[in-house]
Amino acid sequence: MRKLLCLLLAALLLLAGCAGPVQKPEDESTEAVPMVSMYELRKAMLEAQPGLPDMTAVSSSDENAGALFAYLSELDYEKVEGYFLAYSSDGKTANEFAVVCLKDPADLSALEATLKAHVQGRVSLYKSYAPELVEQASAAEIVTEGRYMALIMCEDRAAVKAAFLAGVR
Repeated sequence: MRKLLCLLLAALLLLAGCAGPVQKPEDESTEAVPMVSMYELRKAMLEAQPGLPDMTAVSSSDENAGALFAYLSELDYEKVEGYFLAYSSDGKTANEFAVVCLKDPADLSALEATLKAHVQGRVSLYKSYAPELVEQASAAEIVTEGRYMALIMCEDRAAVKAAFLAGVR
């Protein structure tokens, strides 16, 4: 009986070796994580900065989302999974919030370069008609978490940054 058990065990080991390498299950961290709700994220970020004026918002759910995205970034819109941009409706304040979710995190550095150019464009614009807004625009922050990047231009950047990070984690 013992010999039979040893033979069976040896046969199983031999078959297992012939079956090829053992396939490890996919690491969960490499699977695509669904995008968070841009509407909910925008709402949380705007609520984090009290006293905002009326804000106009555009997003990837708009009919002409690609054309509207071009106002924010020169990145190829095909690389974007979703985004929103909210800015002061009257143009009298330098409040601006944007979040972009990329399909591939490898494109984050290219997106960051375009967002920095956007901020510089806003600073230049404010210098020409509202110099009192230059300081706030110049202090804008760009924050990255995973495949998300946020542009935060407001007085309480720390609170809005915390809302962004809480929303995408």
